Amino acid sequence: MRIERRIDSHHHVWDLAVRDQPWTAQLPALRRSFALSDVRPALAANRFDATVVVQTINVADETPELLALAAAEPIVAGVVGWIDLTARDVPTRLAALGAQPGGETLVGIRR
Repeated sequence: MRIERRIDSHHHVWDLAVRDQPWTAQLPALRRSFALSDVRPALAANRFDATVVVQTINVADETPELLALAAAEPIVAGVVGWIDLTARDVPTRLAALGAQPGGETLVGIRR
């Protein structure tokens, strides 16, 4: 018997108290924090089992935070993070992310 999971492939979560999201400055509906508690009702209503969280701004600290969230929250099936892909040590940076709690959920990098 094959068990299938329905996974939403793209959600953003952020806490404005932790990191500003300057791109929301002119978008009042988005100028607030978004947590997994905001996502859960929509996932449940549409019969999704989990989601993939995606980075929002190009800062290195955000990806480890998303990986930690994935390690703590089973509803996060994957993380699309960010690293500077022009850096000379990209393989080292990727390995370091993979070694962190939640690192096994890193499914992609956005630039």
